[in-house]
Amino acid sequence: MLCSDEELMLSCCDGDKAAFETLYRRYEKPVFSFIYRMVSSSADAEDLCQETFFKVIRAKKKYRKTAKFKTWLFNIALNLCRDRIRRMKFRSHVSLNNPAFSQDSEDIRKQQTICDTSSDPPERAQADEMKALVQQAFTKLPERERTVVILRQYHDLKFSEIAEIMNCPVGTAKSLDHRGRDKLMKALSK
Repeated sequence: MLCSDEELMLSCCDGDKAAFETLYRRYEKPVFSFIYRMVSSSADAEDLCQETFFKVIRAKKKYRKTAKFKTWLFNIALNLCRDRIRRMKFRSHVSLNNPAFSQDSEDIRKQQTICDTSSDPPERAQADEMKALVQQAFTKLPERERTVVILRQYHDLKFSEIAEIMNCPVGTAKSLDHRGRDKLMKALSK
């Protein structure tokens, strides 16, 4: 029998390590993917993904039984991304508007594992080029719009879930999604 995320988290709160391992396996890739799209660095994404799950373990007693696990988890990941972006902005003085898509081979390999591509070389090259353009366009979006678009388009979250993660009204989440997608379409149409 397949347990819900919430049931697994409640078992985890009671000390069930297998329940946590199941949650980790379910959400490791989606959390990594979300973080990677937010910070555009595979090394940072790996660190923040691990830190997200460490925070889940440390904060397990604070988990509300009425909370949806997925929104709670993505809220933790989002807060860690925001902290990392703030620290990097403060320390490095590099514009966050610069294309953050790294040509590092490890970053390219990680990005390719996020989305499947065709085995046909010309199609793969075209898909890789499009991914790079999309990633660059994402880095130019304001953080709130980028967050909503990523959660909606890549993780298929409902606007009510996104609003809960971002601590804003549902209408604001819809508006941010609309503005973000408009900006992406304009950037990609060029």
